[in-house]
Amino acid sequence: MTANTIGVTGLAHSRLPARLTSLQELTKIGSARTGSEGFSQELLTEADALLRRSGERMRMSASHTVVALAGGTGSGKSSLFNALAGANFSPAGVTRPTTKHSHACVWGMEGAAPLLDWLGVQRRHRYARASALDEGEASLTGMLLLDLPDHDSVVTGSAALVDRLVKMADMLVWVLDPLKYADASVHRRYLVPLAGHASVTTVVLNQVDTLSPDQAADCEADLRRLLDAEGLTETHVLVTSATAGTGLDELRRALADAVAARQAITERIAADINALLERFAVYAGDSVPGWLPSAPAEPVLPAVPATVASLQPEPALTPASTRPPWELDDGEESEGSGRVGAADWQPWQTSSASTRLASSSRPPWEDATQDGNGAGRAAEDPAIYVPAEPVGALTAAFAKAAGAAAATETLNGVRERSAASYIGWPPARLVARLRGEAPVPKIAAGDLGHPSQAQRSDIDNAINVFASEVGGSLPEPWSRTVRAAARSRADEAQAALGRAVAQGLPPRDKVTGWWRLTALAQWLLMALTLVGLVWIVLILAIGGSGGTHKSALINDTSLAPWLGVMVVALLLLGWLISSWCQNMVVLAADREREQAVHDILARIATVTHDLVVVPVGRELSDYERYRTELAAARVS
Repeated sequence: MTANTIGVTGLAHSRLPARLTSLQELTKIGSARTGSEGFSQELLTEADALLRRSGERMRMSASHTVVALAGGTGSGKSSLFNALAGANFSPAGVTRPTTKHSHACVWGMEGAAPLLDWLGVQRRHRYARASALDEGEASLTGMLLLDLPDHDSVVTGSAALVDRLVKMADMLVWVLDPLKYADASVHRRYLVPLAGHASVTTVVLNQVDTLSPDQAADCEADLRRLLDAEGLTETHVLVTSATAGTGLDELRRALADAVAARQAITERIAADINALLERFAVYAGDSVPGWLPSAPAEPVLPAVPATVASLQPEPALTPASTRPPWELDDGEESEGSGRVGAADWQPWQTSSASTRLASSSRPPWEDATQDGNGAGRAAEDPAIYVPAEPVGALTAAFAKAAGAAAATETLNGVRERSAASYIGWPPARLVARLRGEAPVPKIAAGDLGHPSQAQRSDIDNAINVFASEVGGSLPEPWSRTVRAAARSRADEAQAALGRAVAQGLPPRDKVTGWWRLTALAQWLLMALTLVGLVWIVLILAIGGSGGTHKSALINDTSLAPWLGVMVVALLLLGWLISSWCQNMVVLAADREREQAVHDILARIATVTHDLVVVPVGRELSDYERYRTELAAARVS
């Protein structure tokens, strides 16, 4: 078991772990939004593969730089490999492919075995340069040179093996020959996609010994022109001849410089990340219109301590095969053989943890927590990501659809009719009856607290307008997912709005305590008025007949006028009390209606928040987080 020396590359002080973390977040966010109009499944698959591949490589020996020689049939790739290795390790051919398997030559074998296992190089195709005769090549110590099969080989499995190892190599050397240096297959399939990998890519024009000096210069100039036209302006071009030894010293120096710098690992992974980020960028646009983000705190980037990383053991082989890759029979070497823990590691971290994204049939706006994975983030209200103006317009539209205004505008009349039977002056009601006026009706069961049902069409129209205003300017798939989030609970809105209006209205048959006291006072005044009238009648009927045994209160006719004044005063007092109370009822009804309007709108705002704003806010939160992670992943 060999200690991992990844700490010597300066990983603990680089941005690469943070960039990989951001890429994982982008992949996680995109995986919840796939489909015909969503994130490209191919892009997400490649990102997941890069995360796993990067984690695997970063756990391997950092003391070794994997340099792959790639090329077509007859390009002299194997001859160049043998020339660099100083021995005929790899069979060479001119007219037909002879390299069926990958061959490896290692300068400094210590710690390279797990890396060779990961690359899938069979044991019989491994060669070491570590003898006393190789002391002159000490500058190449740490280089693991691969001779790949021909990319255009007709041998089954060769193309897949080349594709796999091209992605796994730290540095690529493309070997071209004067006859096929402009071959469209190698340019379109390999070189053009590597336009952003100039720091880890070198193009070699081999076999120049077959050309005159002028022809070699013309071929080199034409190759340079092709690469510049394809965007590979910074890619180095070297001219070599494996047979004559031309340019081999320059190629060795270039390889030695790369090995000594020990930056090829991180530069290759960084270039792969950059290539993917350009494809992720099409799903990010401007910020949500009208949303003002709060100033974020300065992030603290997690560092990977070199001491911790160096203590991690080399990973074990996956159980994909019962035999190690170097013991496989010819033809059995295939993509994925010998790969280390492809589905079991957390990329760029030293502890084993799966990075395979969990599939879920639930859309992100229905997750239990705002971050979409159920745990790990402080709870926040997703509504903060939704602009306030569209929310206010949606709440007003919901209030109109629920008939909130119609439910409250009759409250005054209902309360006045309800109070009339308590605070009304009984003589006034009697006079109204005698004059043929209709009595004050009692409150019907449906007069209060029974609002009409909200209109579903109005609700749907309001949600569509809201979703268009909030997410209409966002790129796909976000504009579509915002609409889907806004409508995710639309079926509940109609009943919820009806409950909001009903619960916001005051209770039925509400009787205020002072109404009963007023009614008691009114009937007391009425009783005194009747006593006064009876007293007057008795004085007028009995008091004038005389008699010594009559009571003075009845016999004294002089009391009649005063009793009449008292009756009139009682009648006037009762009418004044009734009028004053009626005014108080009107004022109280106005306050009650205003409170009911406030309560209903507050409940409707809660319904709007819970059923529409929160799902949309979660989606916009993920969109803003996507933009943030994309920006963070771009910082190298």
